[in-house]
Amino acid sequence: MIDFLGYTAGLLTSLSAYPQLRYSYASKDVSSIRLGFLATLMVGLFLWAIYGLVLRSLPIVVFNTIGFLLWAPIFWLKIKERRR
Repeated sequence: MIDFLGYTAGLLTSLSAYPQLRYSYASKDVSSIRLGFLATLMVGLFLWAIYGLVLRSLPIVVFNTIGFLLWAPIFWLKIKERRR
């Protein structure tokens, strides 16, 4: 039961990034997203995944990695926007 809770929570929080990713790619507009937020989020997700590896907790590793991978393209779009 506890793993089900972890997988459900991870799925919902990780996939919550998908609408932003879809919008950002379609519109190429990331002006309202702050670089500091994205950088902090990316580091946090990465550290959570490392923490999950240490604990050998598959839900923590899987869903923080998914979250990281969903936010990474948005972060890249923001970096490209800042360079212009």
